[in-house]
Amino acid sequence: MPQIWRRFSSLRLLIAGSLISTCSAAAGPSTTLAHLPNAGVRAVKVDAFGNIYVAGIQGDASAPDSNDAFVAKLSPDGSKVVYSTKLGGSKLDYAVALDIDSTGAAYIFGQTQSPDFPVTPGALQATLLASSVQGFAAKVDAQGKLVYATLIGGSSDIYPSPGGLLVNAAGEAILSGQTIGGNFPATTGAPFTSADTNTFFVLKLDATGARVLGAIRGIGGRIASDDQGSVYVAGLQLSVPTKIPVTPGAFQSTYQSNACGGTGQMGMVCLYQYVTKLNASLSQIAYATYVTGSWGAAPAAIYVDTQHNVLLAGTTNSPDYPTTSNAFEPLYVANAPSPPQICLFGCFYPPPASGYFTKLNATGTALIYSTFFSGTQSDSIAFAAFTSGGIYLSGQAGSPDLPAFEGVPLQCMPQTFETRLSLDGSAVTAARIVPGSVLAYDSFTSTLLAWTGADLISFDPAAPPTPIACIVDAADLRPVTLIAPGELLSIFGAHFVTGIAGPSPGLFPASIDGITVAFNGVAGPLLYVSPQQINVQAPYEIANNSQVSLTLTCAQINESDLRTLPVTARNPVVFLDTAVSLASVDCHPPGQTYSGGPIPLALNSDGTRNTCSNPVSAGSVVRLFLSGLGVTTPSLVTGATNPAPGTPLNLPITFGNGLAATVVSATALPGSISGVWQVDIRMPPNQAGALAISLSVGSVPVRDTNLTIWVR
Repeated sequence: MPQIWRRFSSLRLLIAGSLISTCSAAAGPSTTLAHLPNAGVRAVKVDAFGNIYVAGIQGDASAPDSNDAFVAKLSPDGSKVVYSTKLGGSKLDYAVALDIDSTGAAYIFGQTQSPDFPVTPGALQATLLASSVQGFAAKVDAQGKLVYATLIGGSSDIYPSPGGLLVNAAGEAILSGQTIGGNFPATTGAPFTSADTNTFFVLKLDATGARVLGAIRGIGGRIASDDQGSVYVAGLQLSVPTKIPVTPGAFQSTYQSNACGGTGQMGMVCLYQYVTKLNASLSQIAYATYVTGSWGAAPAAIYVDTQHNVLLAGTTNSPDYPTTSNAFEPLYVANAPSPPQICLFGCFYPPPASGYFTKLNATGTALIYSTFFSGTQSDSIAFAAFTSGGIYLSGQAGSPDLPAFEGVPLQCMPQTFETRLSLDGSAVTAARIVPGSVLAYDSFTSTLLAWTGADLISFDPAAPPTPIACIVDAADLRPVTLIAPGELLSIFGAHFVTGIAGPSPGLFPASIDGITVAFNGVAGPLLYVSPQQINVQAPYEIANNSQVSLTLTCAQINESDLRTLPVTARNPVVFLDTAVSLASVDCHPPGQTYSGGPIPLALNSDGTRNTCSNPVSAGSVVRLFLSGLGVTTPSLVTGATNPAPGTPLNLPITFGNGLAATVVSATALPGSISGVWQVDIRMPPNQAGALAISLSVGSVPVRDTNLTIWVR
């Protein structure tokens, strides 16, 4: 076995031994409330009786025009669908925002492309005008019967995200979104109107959905209201000439502009957060102020407390985003490396992202509290729930040292996280990985509700994290969404073991001091075990099953964790050079163009690693390593090592992208666990540079597309 296999954390294939074990503490598992096939849930609300309302899109993903907007009401435990109402025409329709009133009526806001969208008699706007995409607003009563449905936007294109919907006590709907071009219906006496082609809006409909009570073109975004009916907007200043009307004494009257994207020839200006307070009729601006840094900020949620202070949560790329001295995290610590420079004249990249939480005073003149929320990589906040028990935050974590994370290594990132910030901002509770997008907080059950892509789930945010933080393929550290027989997996978490003894000879053990990982009851061989990582092989015996239940068990303390995943016959993957960062290979010899794709663990013919600084000669042979090929002939034995010489691979390997490379040999890697293959490839004799290799094994594409081999 070459020494190189022992140098990569994802390839710890030959180390096993006796140990003293203890799994992490048990966690409250998530509960599936509803299985909603062929649906995409974008918004969730819970009414005064605990009933759950969901809205989004429903239809065949492969036929976009079959997709319609829908709103559904579920019983508090999700076991009963009280109603499900679809709204749509002959084209694509979807809902993104949802609110409910005291009678249990539901209101939705979305977009339609259907010229025959089913508007109700007397609607504000009954026909799709010159625009190809239009906004719509609809109301259904407590039994799911349509009360009204109307188009909005005039002849403008309407995009409801980022925006929002809220309903006041009178049943009047306040909508906010983005308008592009056309003739948006503004009202006489509006306190501000932008003439920009691309801008945001706030619009208020009467209780029948037939009349505009107020509209402002030029202000819009996330919205909230207070006990006086005032409307608060957390918006984004686009790169357009017209600026928001900042009021005298505002906390921040201006900002420094930077490019957050683009190239050396054309840069795209960052988006800058502002907060505006409007009166209930949308006829006056009480205050307007920026709350941003030099590289912008994007709000995910806004809330107004009983003192009319504004609470904001979102994501910023600005190291100078305003914070306060009493902040939980007053200084910007995000330090993720920039992506590779693949633009001819250089690429503009903003600093890494960080979450933030900010509290603005009732007059918009000062900050009461403001903090960053991130680790040292790149993190974002996409959801916030402001409750009496704390502020629940959720988003994408890229940092293993995100505040309150434990036992979630970099190999698991990025992942959706959830945590809770105390009301005074002084502490956070344990952060955890969430199997989906958090969309709502249920105050009846003190749970968070999340959408996984097919299921609406709930989980207790106060419960300790589950023992398994994530499961990735051991070859490329990509998240596992399905499993092939014989696939090599790395399971990461906290406190799997407290000590490790020396390796054991012979077949890899299926149990070490009470630790087992079973697949539909068949124990997989343990290849490597450490306090935060277990490498295991999926048994070949799971072939012909449609799904597998992966169960991690610690017998000593009777703890376990379970994941259910689909089974596929073949899931080919190339071992990636996970020990080498992209930054260390970001070079461009003359005539070479690097796509920024994954770096394969490729060996040149002299056994050295192939990199941009150590290319192989044109026409020479490079060696790649593959796994996840499933059941092959002759049959492989779970947990056994490959003999020498290696068994030839009996599956065809083909190249995509028109690459004129050839396979010299493909055999089982001698001395490794079964299912690891070495493939020698002769590169084309007349091509040089950073060549992208696209492989298929047995007609199944290798998951890691556009693998780069450097050739001189």
